[in-house]
Amino acid sequence: MAELAQGKRAFVIIALIVALSALAGLFTLPPLDRDESRFAQATAQMLETGNFVEINFLDTERNKKPIGIHWLQVVTVGALSDAEAREIWAYRIPSMLGAILAALACFWGGSRLIGREAAFAGSALFAATVLLGIEAGIAKTDAMLAGATTLAMAALANLRADEKAGWKTAMLFWFAIGLGTLIKGPVTPMVAGLAIAALVAWERKLNWLKPLLFIPGPLLAIAMVLPWLVAIQIATEGNFLREALGDDLGPKLVSSHERHGGPIGYHLMLMPLMFFPAILFILPGAGRLVSAIRGEDENLAKAARFLIAWAVPTWLVFEILPTKLPHYVLPAYPALALAAGWGLMEIAKARPWQRWTSWGLYAFAALVFAILIPVAFLIYGNNASWDAVRLSLAGFQSGFSLTAQPETAAVIALVAALFAALAGATLVAERLKPGLLVLILAIASGLAWQIAIRGATVPNAYAMRLADQVRAARDYSETITGIPASEIITASGYTEPSLVFSLGSDTVLGESADVLAFAANRSEPTMVVLDLSRDAEWKQFLTDPFPLPYNQTQPMQEQLDRLEICHTSLASGTNYSRGDETVLAIFFTRCQADAGLTAAPVEETDAGTDTAAPQQSRAVQQRVQATMLALMMMGFGPVETVLAVSDDADFNPEILANTNAQLVSWDAFEADDGTLRPASAPYAVVYDLQAAPARIDGDWRFGGCGAELVGTPEQPELIVVQYNCAE
Repeated sequence: MAELAQGKRAFVIIALIVALSALAGLFTLPPLDRDESRFAQATAQMLETGNFVEINFLDTERNKKPIGIHWLQVVTVGALSDAEAREIWAYRIPSMLGAILAALACFWGGSRLIGREAAFAGSALFAATVLLGIEAGIAKTDAMLAGATTLAMAALANLRADEKAGWKTAMLFWFAIGLGTLIKGPVTPMVAGLAIAALVAWERKLNWLKPLLFIPGPLLAIAMVLPWLVAIQIATEGNFLREALGDDLGPKLVSSHERHGGPIGYHLMLMPLMFFPAILFILPGAGRLVSAIRGEDENLAKAARFLIAWAVPTWLVFEILPTKLPHYVLPAYPALALAAGWGLMEIAKARPWQRWTSWGLYAFAALVFAILIPVAFLIYGNNASWDAVRLSLAGFQSGFSLTAQPETAAVIALVAALFAALAGATLVAERLKPGLLVLILAIASGLAWQIAIRGATVPNAYAMRLADQVRAARDYSETITGIPASEIITASGYTEPSLVFSLGSDTVLGESADVLAFAANRSEPTMVVLDLSRDAEWKQFLTDPFPLPYNQTQPMQEQLDRLEICHTSLASGTNYSRGDETVLAIFFTRCQADAGLTAAPVEETDAGTDTAAPQQSRAVQQRVQATMLALMMMGFGPVETVLAVSDDADFNPEILANTNAQLVSWDAFEADDGTLRPASAPYAVVYDLQAAPARIDGDWRFGGCGAELVGTPEQPELIVVQYNCAE
C-alpha cells in the first residue's frame, strides 16, 4: 500500500474511484424528483433568460439556497451542452467535481494528520462510499458542499499541524468557507466553527488559530459572497433572506420540515448503508482514536482529537435537528473515513469485538443491498396497472410495459451477483488477510453497488420514468399536430419538477380544471396531461364512466369536446416522490389540417397491397393486447390461441401482432369442425364488429366466460371473448 500512496499516483487513484462511482449513473439516470430537477430547471432558466442573479422555478422565486451550484452548472452546461437540449448529465458535472475535491482534500488533510498510507486507505474508502457516490451523480448542492467543507477542514488540519503553513493555507481555508457559503449557506462555516470550538475547549490553546486572522482571508470570503447577496436582496426586494432563513432554514430547526423527520439516532441507523463499504473498519478506527488519545504520542493524540472534533459535533447537530435527510451528515464522513483507514492500517491493534461488530455491520448492509437490487427491478421494471389497462381499453395509445425485458433482467441479475460475490470476498479477506487486498475488495464492492443500483437497476425501472414517458409521447407531436416537439406547449396536472425540466420552461402546471381551461382557450395545438392519481373524478370518467350519472359525465365530456382532441396517449408508473401509483392521460388538441393520425402515408408493394398500416391500427393492436391482459388479470387464465373473426377483407392483421392468431371469416369460424378451436385449453376470439355490426346482439359476450369490448357498448370496434376459462 505504501507504493500506491506515494506521489501523484495516490491523488489519481482516489480521483478515479470517485469518478467511476459518479459515472455509474451520471449519464443513465433520468432527471430525479424533486430537488435535482428543481436545481437543474432553475439553472436552465438562467441560461435562457441571461439573469444570473435570481433563482426561479418557472415563474416562482426559489429563495432557498444560494447561487453557487447554479453558477457552476451554468459553466458546465454552457461548455458541454445547452439549455434547450435538457441533458441532465451536463448539470451533474459540478457534483462529480465536488465529490472528487472532497476525496482529494480528505487525502491531503489526512496525510498531515495520520500519515500518508492511512490517509490513502481512508480517502479511497470515502471515495467509494454509497452516499458520496449518490451525491456525486445528482445535480444539486451536497457533493460540492462536501468538497468545500472538506477542503476547509484539510486546510485547518495543516494550519494546526504545521506552524510554517502560513498565509497561503489560511487563504485556502477562507476560500473554502466562501465557496461553501455560496453553495449551501451556513453549513461549511458551521462545521469548521464547531470543530474549532471543540478543539479550543478541549485543548485550551489558541495559538494555532493566528494564521486565520490574516485579514485578506476573511475579506476574500466576504468578497465571494457579499456582492451576490446584495444583488439578490435588491432583485427580490428583500425576499431572499427572509424566505431562506424564515421559510426554509427556520422550520428545519423546529420541526420535521416537508415531512422529512426522524428520531434521534436516524443517521446512526442509516450509517451501515450510507457509509458502506467503509463501515467495515469504523469500529477498529474508533478504537484507534481512543487509544491514540490515551497514548503517550502527542502528535497522534492531536490528530485523534481533530478527527473527533470534526465529526462528532456536526453529527450531533444533525441528529438533534428535527428535519433529517440521509445526506445531511455527509460533511462528517471524511473524518470518519480517515478513522476507518487508520483502523485498517493498524487492524492488528483492534479488539476482536470491534472487528466482528464491523464485520457484521458490513455483512448486514451487503445483504440488504443484494436483496434490494433485484427486488427494486421486479417492482419497478414494468409499469402495468389496472388504470393503464382501462385507459388503453378506452382508446388511449398504450404507454405501459407488461413485463420487464428478459435481457435487462439478466443484466440486473448479473450485476447483483457480482456485487454479492465481491461483498462476500471482502468479508472473507477481512478475516483471513486484512490489508491491501481487503481494501481493494471493499472499494470494488462499493463501486459494484453504484453500478448495480444507479447504473443498471434504476435506469431500467420504467415505472419510475413518468416524465420520460410523457416526453416520448410529445416527441410524436409533429406527426400528430404538425407542431415540432420543442414548440408545442404542455399543460400538465402532473406537477413533478422532472416533467418541467424534461419538457421546458414553457410548461404550464396546475390542477385538472386549470390545464383544461388553459388548453380550451388556445387556438394552437396543446398537449394536455391529466394526473389521474390526484383527480378521482377524471380517473373515474376516463377509466370506468358507466357507474357515473349522466349529469356528471356530460359536463366532463363537453370539456373534452371543446378541446378538439385529435390523439390520446398515456403514461403509467410510480410517482416515487409521493409513493403513489400514477397514470397520466395525455391529449393532443386542435391538430392542424395537414397533420393527424388519419393522414399517415400508405406505401405499396409491387402488387399494389398496403404494407404500412395507419397508426389507428397500432392503437387498436395495443388495445386488443391490453384487453387480453385484462382477461388474464381477471383470472381467466393464459391465452393459448387467438382467432380473428372478420368479414372485412381489409382487416389489418397487424392488430394481432405478438399473438399466435389466425384470421378467419365468420362463416368459416361458425362452420369449423373443431380444428381451429381447442377443445379444452383456454383461448380467446377477437370479433371484428365494425365489418359485421349486425352480428352483435344483446348478449355480446357470445357465450364466453370472459369478454372485453374494444371501444364502447354504443360504438364497439372489436370484442375479445375468452373461452374454456381456466379454473
